[in-house]
Amino acid sequence: MIKLITALFLPWLLFSLPGGEASLVYLKNGKLAYQPYANEGQTEAVNQIPDFSFAGYNGGGVALPQVAVKATISPAKGDCRALIQAAIDQVSALPADKNGMRGAVLLKAGVYPVEGSLTINVSGVVLRGEGNGTTGTVLIATQKQQHDLIKLVGKAGKLTLPKTGVRITSAYVPSGTRTVEIAEGLAVKPGDRIVIQRTPNDAWIEALAMRQYGWKADDYRIGYERTVQAVAGRQLTVDMPLVDAIDNKWGGGEVAKISVPERLAQCGVENLRIESQFADDQDEKHGWNAVTLRGAENCWVKGVVAKYFGMGCVFIQEGSVFNTVEDCAMIDPKSITTGGRKYSFNLAGASVGNLFQRCAAWGGRHDYVTGSRVPGPNVFLDCVAENTFSDIGPHHRWTTGVLFDNIRGGQIRVQNRKAMGSGHGWAGAQTLFWNCESVKSEFKVESPLGAKNWAIGCVGKIQQGGGFWESWGKSVTPRSLYLQQLQDRLGQQAVLNITTEEQRSGQLWNRLAQQANHITSEQQTVLTAMK
Repeated sequence: MIKLITALFLPWLLFSLPGGEASLVYLKNGKLAYQPYANEGQTEAVNQIPDFSFAGYNGGGVALPQVAVKATISPAKGDCRALIQAAIDQVSALPADKNGMRGAVLLKAGVYPVEGSLTINVSGVVLRGEGNGTTGTVLIATQKQQHDLIKLVGKAGKLTLPKTGVRITSAYVPSGTRTVEIAEGLAVKPGDRIVIQRTPNDAWIEALAMRQYGWKADDYRIGYERTVQAVAGRQLTVDMPLVDAIDNKWGGGEVAKISVPERLAQCGVENLRIESQFADDQDEKHGWNAVTLRGAENCWVKGVVAKYFGMGCVFIQEGSVFNTVEDCAMIDPKSITTGGRKYSFNLAGASVGNLFQRCAAWGGRHDYVTGSRVPGPNVFLDCVAENTFSDIGPHHRWTTGVLFDNIRGGQIRVQNRKAMGSGHGWAGAQTLFWNCESVKSEFKVESPLGAKNWAIGCVGKIQQGGGFWESWGKSVTPRSLYLQQLQDRLGQQAVLNITTEEQRSGQLWNRLAQQANHITSEQQTVLTAMK
């Protein structure tokens, strides 16, 4: 009966909390309606805020699987790397079931010193612990050099962009659309994988004034991996919306068929505490990332607490698509507080459709962040950052289509970073901050020519930038744009599949902040197993 009541009142709990309405996307008859808008420097209102709901495991709205245990190990004296890796390899050699699962390696509670990296490179393998508390399953990175402790690695995850394709014939392809007109010469059918590629020219670089920072047009041929859903003459309809406009004036674009890389699939890391040994607060020769994904598709990291790593908890790298990171925490990183360090939850490379939700961070610099030229849609949802040292948001070089939905932290920014770093320039386009809060700090939103960045329903101490601002200081409905878009697209069950009851009833910020501060106060795990 309790579950029935929760489902029955789900729309009220999620989407009718007190707040105003946004003008560009708002509830109408229980579903979202979209108002077209003009990009910066333009007058035609033909663009639309994208549907971000495709982010997450299996394209969003799909519950993470429960994978059966096929190998169990307990802590041993000394370095446990070989013991754990052998169990991973044992399960990797098992046949996959009809869903692509081979099995889980269960690490019983206790302390496991690990000298080096653990690698999962066969699909269908899960590494699972018995809890992420100090009395649960604790992995200790003991190697005294920078390294990633757990690596999920596909054989050929990087998407190779074709040098040429069929030209897009539309003079302007708006952001948010799922259709594109192409010239003759490309034979495609529903189900084919394609790449829609912006091919910017020197005029675009000059218009953005980016040449002074070393930008070159060829470096910004950003490819958007998509699947064809329908073909009508020379018009293609794809599965996910475009998250950057393609303007013939700035070089237009191309479409080409692609060979899908051999990615790692159906792998997970679950319910672990992962700590790094360190010499002092500025030590740089120890564990760097707790978990990394490279060339991974439909994988997940859940219930992982990471402490003392130099960079972060989870780093999703090149060519990783439709992965979920949830209920994780990155606490008290140990490294110099400067560039290229302390990125708690990080997304880079040609990575599309990734979801980070219900995560917490303490002591980081860029806690929820993207690298350069990351194509969207990607989503950060219901997350908190405490004791921050720099900003949340896209970091550099034209990342597109990121939704920061109900994120609370210190500085929150999307901006022209100009000469910062090695010439970062415009950090992002089509970046949306929805019902976010910058605690006692700056909230900055700027929009580049030919694109748009938004802050809707956001709160902060200092408001800066000439981007799109609406309902500053007051939240808007729906509470979560991502969850409402997901319900509109796939129905109420999709939301129930991926959320908790606490999450559906409102914001999680206080509980996540308390969790982060509590974990920070816990003592470093004693390596009794090494004595």
